[in-house]
Amino acid sequence: MEVKTNVRKFMFFISILGLILVIVGCGNNEDAGNDTESETESETDGSAQTNADTENDGEASGDEETYTLKMASPSNPEDTMVQAFYHFEEIVEDESEGRIDVEVLHSGQLGGQSDYIDGLQLGSIQAAEITTSVLSSLNDKMLIFDMPYLSNNMQHQREVIQSGVGDELSSALEEQEDIKIVGWLQRSARNVYSSAGPIETAEDFEGLDIRVMESPVMLETMELLGANPTPIAADERYMALQTGVVDAAENSIALILTEKEYEVTDYVSMTNHFMTPNTISMDQNFFDSLPEDLQDVVLDAGEKAGEFAFEEEKSQIDSAVTELEDIGMEVNTIEDTSSFKEAVQPIYDEYEEDIGEDLFDAFLENK
Repeated sequence: MEVKTNVRKFMFFISILGLILVIVGCGNNEDAGNDTESETESETDGSAQTNADTENDGEASGDEETYTLKMASPSNPEDTMVQAFYHFEEIVEDESEGRIDVEVLHSGQLGGQSDYIDGLQLGSIQAAEITTSVLSSLNDKMLIFDMPYLSNNMQHQREVIQSGVGDELSSALEEQEDIKIVGWLQRSARNVYSSAGPIETAEDFEGLDIRVMESPVMLETMELLGANPTPIAADERYMALQTGVVDAAENSIALILTEKEYEVTDYVSMTNHFMTPNTISMDQNFFDSLPEDLQDVVLDAGEKAGEFAFEEEKSQIDSAVTELEDIGMEVNTIEDTSSFKEAVQPIYDEYEEDIGEDLFDAFLENK
């Protein structure tokens, strides 16, 4: 009986010992499994992080900075200058593949051309339509385009600009004012339109209250002709004519249509006295901030916008005369302009030193 009891105890002890060994063994295997799994997860996480970092680096290296280019104009959307701006916008956005976003702000939304100079120098706008008459307030050389009867026609003026004169004038502004000319937008010759009657000879200017641009040469030219000139901003011209502040204005003939100033005048006289180009003037600091490839895009677009404006403006001269006559305006052509040229001759001698004899020669040699 005692032997059986001892056997049972021994067997019980063996069973307990075996059970303990099994439990310990399972525990070690589970820990090993957990360790392996943790290591695998760590390796996976590390690999995933490495892949993510590599992917982000790829995205970062693939990102290219984008630029916004705001362009201001006092002109209406139908005007040649604004159409040239839209042409510029299309080319820049296409050739830059969207890296430059162009915004055309027309109809004087940002004020007049003098305001645009401030905007360019402050960096609030990047480009603007500014005539050389307004730019002459920054550099006297620009007055060359205000000299009466110096340009024979648009083609003559174009050849002079492309002969190096355009680059010379742009360089002068870049050095002194941080403004760069990236495109030349030519206008056709300026003519007088008024409610006071037609102009046939220089004597008909006597006592005429006429709006001119903010240019000392234009003011003095009209004074030499006997008129009473008043400088008025382009976006105020219509109201000045409508209210009788002035009786007349002078501009390219197509603009009389696009600005609807036939509504407040009755006569157009083809005096062809000034031929003043506009420019695409750009903030030099903005231009310099562009990568070289985008600078090339802007310059290419500026040249093509100038070609567009040249062809468009030329094509509108005859059609504008016809349209104005159909509306009811009286348009007179002046065959002999000698009385006008004789009256304004003194201004050449007066401004030759300020402007530079070389610029006068550039026009005279290309005649």
